[in-house]
Amino acid sequence: MFDEKCVYFWPVGTGDSTTFVVRPNEVVFQVDLRHSQKSEDEETDCAPVIDYLEEHLPKVDGKPYLSAFAITHPDKDHIQGFEELLERVTVGELWFSPRIFREHDDDPDSLGDDAKAFRDEAHRRVTATVEAGGDPGAGNRVRLVGWDDLLDEEHYQGFPSEFFSVPGDVVESLDGEDLTGEFRAFIHGPFKQGSDEDVGDRNDTSLAMQVVLGDDPSVGGVLLFGDHKYPVIRKILDVTKEHGKEENLRWQVLLAPHHCSKSVMYQDEDGKELLKQDILDDLGAYQVSAGYVVASANCIPASNKDGDNPPHAKAKARYQELAAGGFVCTHDDGGHAEPLKFTVDGSDIDYAETKSQEKGTSALSAAVSAARGSDATPSTKVGFGCPN
Repeated sequence: MFDEKCVYFWPVGTGDSTTFVVRPNEVVFQVDLRHSQKSEDEETDCAPVIDYLEEHLPKVDGKPYLSAFAITHPDKDHIQGFEELLERVTVGELWFSPRIFREHDDDPDSLGDDAKAFRDEAHRRVTATVEAGGDPGAGNRVRLVGWDDLLDEEHYQGFPSEFFSVPGDVVESLDGEDLTGEFRAFIHGPFKQGSDEDVGDRNDTSLAMQVVLGDDPSVGGVLLFGDHKYPVIRKILDVTKEHGKEENLRWQVLLAPHHCSKSVMYQDEDGKELLKQDILDDLGAYQVSAGYVVASANCIPASNKDGDNPPHAKAKARYQELAAGGFVCTHDDGGHAEPLKFTVDGSDIDYAETKSQEKGTSALSAAVSAARGSDATPSTKVGFGCPN
């Protein structure tokens, strides 16, 4: 399963589990995890992600070995099953932003058991790294994503800078191995708490990044924005432009933020829900060739009622207009309890499930459908991604 360079998006209900096979049968990078008890029932279409990882990861000292695991934020739909993962799989390196746990400092019981297990393990590794004064070795490594003054805090004093990243940084190593030319992650967020009045919701602390299985971000990679909504994504785009680093926004695959939530492109203003076309225009401008938008969510309904949680049909319609390659959903497309697979060949990222492509909707037909039946008039051009 992990014998070629590729990216998997797992069907785990409305939640995230993304697997990057960086070096076949050797280096695997997992971003978020949702392994529910429900997934153990073969009748459901949720994938038992840990079972797959345990079976297919490379073995080190006889035990499955995951090179690195990154958490975007500690909500249950992004970290469920982590405690079990630690028992069944050796994890070489953890990535996290301390900020994602700050709101729980005064109420630790507000964290779920798996989030607590991650926090405790991450903090153990921070201590081990400080005590080592450098690389503490596989199984103890941790990468901090933060801001410039984080290392002034008591718990992080002495933490080596080689395992510390701030937004705007590029990471080209995993688990202590230099992967230049094979792996590149550009850190887009989270921003420093309190640095912007729009950044206050816990979802706005999500780790955001562009991941490229190569060395050239301009060819487009996989954009992961966690559960961010319009204000923070707007800021990410603007800040990246201001710094002249727009190549790090280019994508061939966009994981629809917050499980295909309409909050990415719709905002309530003066009691009215308004389409923020600017965010769609920018996302379209940074699309490379025929990009795909992936929704990590349960089956998307034809319409939603007021107050419904994601996924949202209106967001799906907008993404269908945007994605020149297509829009796919982890529970609407692909096989039963099987992940959506994107293969990486050189600079090209291709959707591997031809069966799902047949089930999917082309950008053109989607635009026609949206124009006929949606509750907002599409205004985005079809297939207007940047030529590669």
